[in-house]
Amino acid sequence: MALSDIPRVRLGSFPTPFQPTPRLGSLLGTAELWVKRDDLTGFSWGGNKVRTIEYLLADAIQQDADTVVVCGGPTSNFAALMAVACATSGLAVHHISYGSQPSRMPAALAVSLGSGAVVEFTGSQDRASMGAAANAEARQLRIVGKHPYVVPRGGATAVGALGFANAAVELAEQLEQVGFEAVTVVLPVGSGGTIAGLIAGLTVALGPTGQAASLNIDVVGVSVSRPPNELRNAIETMANECASLAGWGHMWPIADRCRWSLVDGRGAGFGASDPRDDAFADQINSRTGLLVDPTYNIKALSWLRESSCRRSGPVVYWHTGGALGVADRFADPHAIRRVPSRAKNH
Repeated sequence: MALSDIPRVRLGSFPTPFQPTPRLGSLLGTAELWVKRDDLTGFSWGGNKVRTIEYLLADAIQQDADTVVVCGGPTSNFAALMAVACATSGLAVHHISYGSQPSRMPAALAVSLGSGAVVEFTGSQDRASMGAAANAEARQLRIVGKHPYVVPRGGATAVGALGFANAAVELAEQLEQVGFEAVTVVLPVGSGGTIAGLIAGLTVALGPTGQAASLNIDVVGVSVSRPPNELRNAIETMANECASLAGWGHMWPIADRCRWSLVDGRGAGFGASDPRDDAFADQINSRTGLLVDPTYNIKALSWLRESSCRRSGPVVYWHTGGALGVADRFADPHAIRRVPSRAKNH
């Protein structure tokens, strides 16, 4: 089965823009910076996970699911977007979140509830608690005759990664149109599905029979959630499974001209920001008009600024979105937990 044959619910407007951003480049100390605008995917408030949801939703429908059980914290743009997408397709949603009901309603949680999702909390601050709770919820739903489809946090599955295998082909075409021969692609990494799909897609696009046979690409994932050594094997496994689903076979070792690495960009910790991050986000917004959320994009951009002296040639930053997190920050800056300072990541 070819990638084009795999079921997909069309939600987004693709390709997303690929734009030179010299003002952001000057803030980062990067001479030639372009931004892949996946904050402008065109469904609801956008964001990169529209690509993921197109394939997950199609897979759920193909499996005759009537309910989606999705994992995501109270500020999860992904879980909220999944709730909206399911509502448009007539599927019920159970949103499983870690922790307990927050004292102040985050925008993402409000969107989930407003889309008709049943929201349940695990009572544990351990984000890993969501997986077990989602599976238990699915078992209960089956007992009462429902047909649930479980989606892990971030939609990090081989099926979800197919959206970024498609995106990789899209990016390769845009890079060739601009005339690039070598480029570094930098993106934030949470659960790993985005980078896994990109690796799979770029490996094919840059392979001997691919449409971008002259390109050399380094993909740098900035881990904002977990230590890189906890994610690398999972990302490779997901990329292989994604490639297999797309009919490309086993992908490892990957093509010599598609290299990837994972670096530590956690800074103050997942979901936490510090004054320096906040000031940098404000500077980016006022100088460029780009909105960057405190959980993913500001951490990846901060890493890029601190490591820009080691970047040679054009750099592409993959803007993943996070609009609801930006809204929370603007509405109440104290809603994000802060720490006084953070050590630089190298």
